[in-house]
Amino acid sequence: MEKIVYDANFCIMTDFFRMTGGKWKSVILYLIRKDINRFSLLMDAMPTISKKVLTQQLREMEQDGLLIRDVLVAKAPMVVVYHLTEKGKSLRQLIDGIIKWNKHYF
Repeated sequence: MEKIVYDANFCIMTDFFRMTGGKWKSVILYLIRKDINRFSLLMDAMPTISKKVLTQQLREMEQDGLLIRDVLVAKAPMVVVYHLTEKGKSLRQLIDGIIKWNKHYF
């Protein structure tokens, strides 16, 4: 019988969960889709997240191509708005499907 060897480093699901994992990324996607798309608005909507964690999550999501960081005013006070990319919008649709599934079965 052939031995099956599996390497999670080369798994599509590993990439997916790295990109969406954690307790905040799906919430951030939801909020930005609802036009809660500035740092201070996100902080207000998620009162238990720290500034450090929110910054880290936004940077990771931008690096993964889920968000675009748009600087509207380059001088102080800087105005930064986040928008979903097409990739982020399609992921949000997938998460909506997971939410429907969860509501149906739990």
